[in-house]
Amino acid sequence: MSDPTTTHTRVTAWFVRHGVADRPPETIRSALGPLVTTAVRAAVDIAASRTLVAVLPVIDHVLRAGSATPEYLADESKRLRKGELKATAALAMGSALSGSPAESICRVRFRQLRTPEPVQQHAFARHGERTATVDFWFPDQGVVVEVDGRAKYEDAAMLDRRTTADAHWQEKRREDFIRSFPEVRAVVRLSWSDLMDPDRIRAALVRAGIPCR
Repeated sequence: MSDPTTTHTRVTAWFVRHGVADRPPETIRSALGPLVTTAVRAAVDIAASRTLVAVLPVIDHVLRAGSATPEYLADESKRLRKGELKATAALAMGSALSGSPAESICRVRFRQLRTPEPVQQHAFARHGERTATVDFWFPDQGVVVEVDGRAKYEDAAMLDRRTTADAHWQEKRREDFIRSFPEVRAVVRLSWSDLMDPDRIRAALVRAGIPCR
């Protein structure tokens, strides 16, 4: 929420109230009545005050949804009274190619582990056959990294009338297709629990031949 009566930000378990008395208003009224920040303003304010793991999924979502361009976010960050350097660094990592919060967090872990920069949403295609787009591709190491969650195999909306067994079978066929390309040496799969443990990610990547810090 935006509070034009103060310059201070208050964080609780239920909301973040941003003091905007010293900044031009950029707010909308929610269905419940109070003024709330726009998606762009919220992303920049969060980028200035939260950890990168919490920030990057928000930035990537704003970019993916088309709510702002990287340039617009950068311009908005210049209005910050504090936290501009922190926000600028986070905004520079933003990518509209991240397909989920898990992929955004995975990118943070890659940065923390100082891996080579992967290609996002790389497509493996062969004439007359299917096309498989992977979350991350490390071309120099020949390694694909995919981020999977249980919802992919259990959530009814994501299953789209398939059974869990069907989803597992189709994913196996998809991975077999990816592995059929000679440049692919390994496929690494990371889960949500893996993303919360950088050491576990490091071990999986190093086993696959990706250099880490």
